Amino acid sequence: MLEQARLTLPKCDGLPAISTIGGFLATKPKTATEWKKMNDNISTELVINPELRAIKTILMRSYDGLPYHLKAAFLYLSIFPEDHIIRWGRLVRRWIAEGYSRDMHGMSAIELCRRYFDELMDRSIILPGEEIDQYSRKNNSFQLHDMIREICISKAREENLVFTLEEGCCLSETQGAIRHLVIGSNWKRDKDVLESMLDLSHVRSLTVFGEWRSFFISDNMRFLRVLDLEDTLEL
Repeated sequence: MLEQARLTLPKCDGLPAISTIGGFLATKPKTATEWKKMNDNISTELVINPELRAIKTILMRSYDGLPYHLKAAFLYLSIFPEDHIIRWGRLVRRWIAEGYSRDMHGMSAIELCRRYFDELMDRSIILPGEEIDQYSRKNNSFQLHDMIREICISKAREENLVFTLEEGCCLSETQGAIRHLVIGSNWKRDKDVLESMLDLSHVRSLTVFGEWRSFFISDNMRFLRVLDLEDTLEL
């Protein structure tokens, strides 16, 4: 039972992270319920628990140590909502359309995407899903760990890379032109906000979750490359 409830943590810089987590868990009752509770609330614990704040610092260093091409590919994943299962086919089409991958040095764009994908998987930055290709035996789906996603969103916001319209979002956080716009399923669909309060002149991708509205497409989106409506509901 404990084995099933073990914490799923991304790889970090080895012993400091392991010893910090181990020391914290040693003070907790060794029950499946307690471990599951810890796993479900790990992001909150990282903020409020001084014993675990060091983990976030270590994870941030792990991000800083990524090569440039993997940083860009990783930050792009902040487009997807929490606990979302992301299909490999969906991601590779988007990466290629956005120019993150292209044919080069005898390697196809798809093969290069798979290399990026496998590198992120090997570093435990993305977690494997249940969908496996029956021929290659490779993972065809994945998701982000909550801690890693928190860092992903924070860094993407710093670079003004991704902005998500959702309940409680702060429009003042946008600093200039948005490159990737996400419309969340719980956003109230306010046409005036979209048309008058956001700079859409450099939007390269639009991803919609939930109900679709025709006004989501604007004449100002002159550089739009990707329109992703896979998780859209029609009225």
